[in-house]
Amino acid sequence: MATDKNSRRTFVRSVVTTSVGLSVAPAAIGSENKSAIKAAKADVNSPDWRNRQSGMSYRKFGDTGMMVSEIVMGTTPWKDDGYVKIIEACRERGINYIDTAPAYSKGNAEKVIGRYFKESGNRDNFFLSTKISFYDEFMRSLVEDVLSGLPLKKKADLEKKAVSMIEERGVLKPGYHFKYFRGQDNKFKTAYMRHLVLKEYGVRKEWKPKIKARMHELVENSLRALQTDHLDVLHCPHGVAMPEMLEDENIREVFDDLKKKGSVRFAALSMHNDVAANLDKAIELGHYDGAMVAYNVGNHAALERSLLKAKQVGMGIVAMKVARAVSNPGMETPQWCIQKLNEAIPEKMSIHSKAYLWALQNQNISCCVSEMPTPEAVADNVAATGRKVSTGMG
Repeated sequence: MATDKNSRRTFVRSVVTTSVGLSVAPAAIGSENKSAIKAAKADVNSPDWRNRQSGMSYRKFGDTGMMVSEIVMGTTPWKDDGYVKIIEACRERGINYIDTAPAYSKGNAEKVIGRYFKESGNRDNFFLSTKISFYDEFMRSLVEDVLSGLPLKKKADLEKKAVSMIEERGVLKPGYHFKYFRGQDNKFKTAYMRHLVLKEYGVRKEWKPKIKARMHELVENSLRALQTDHLDVLHCPHGVAMPEMLEDENIREVFDDLKKKGSVRFAALSMHNDVAANLDKAIELGHYDGAMVAYNVGNHAALERSLLKAKQVGMGIVAMKVARAVSNPGMETPQWCIQKLNEAIPEKMSIHSKAYLWALQNQNISCCVSEMPTPEAVADNVAATGRKVSTGMG
């Protein structure tokens, strides 16, 4: 069995390498190779099942071939091995996708998962997703070097221009923008300042090798922590706040490098802010296989067109913050969102399960990610899967 799995990974690696080569020199590929590539891609995009069980419903993750459970594991609070019982509860119920990041619980979330994989041998039961969480921080440090050499008046002018752009674009408009965690809005200012600095002063030649080296280093750190030789999905950026930030050529080049090596199967990105504009940009760029987007009963109207387009181009979509619009301890919860959800789904069930049931009625999303603190919460969320209900919301 291990030999079969290794052969599959080797095959996928060779297909991805050839596919990346297509974008570089298509004219150099003969008709026989083109036929082979077409057949290989068809095989890669055939259904890829993990931990398939009768009590769970599954959906295609875009054109990747991955068949993901409708509810998947979120790991933000995973600080110790006490969360292993959550992984096992999810595995027993057919959940087959784990989403994590090195930024979660100061890096402990990845380590918890890595120890579980090593001790259980269950790596191949799950699709594994993580993020290059500190890409933005590294880019910000480079831009700070530029800003530190500018006169105070020039920096103030750039800050004023950044605030003006944010206001003009309406990215903080109520009903479109929701605050899911403290400090979330800060990303706008840093992103817009970075954009303005790079636009006015350009990208320094010496930055490129540093950026790519740092990105590769961060991925290697995650692979070690997770105790695996490959990731099914890698997100970069982690929490993009401005569409222009996706134009960094280093992102695509690093994804191509990692796919050729076989370290990463599919490229994705995540977004809490200005979701529609950032998703539209990712679709336009064309090299992303998937996206993790904040989607819920509060902001959905602004995203429906973008989600449909994403599905049409073959992107898989993980809906996050699905329940945060109606239950978010420590943050303000809009009462109109709770009322709207209860009117859409009046049946008696937990507010969390109701939120996931509502979101899963949208066939343009692949799955919902949920932080499930107890086995009971796992059972509660799984109860929302595989159901069709009329929400009366179109």
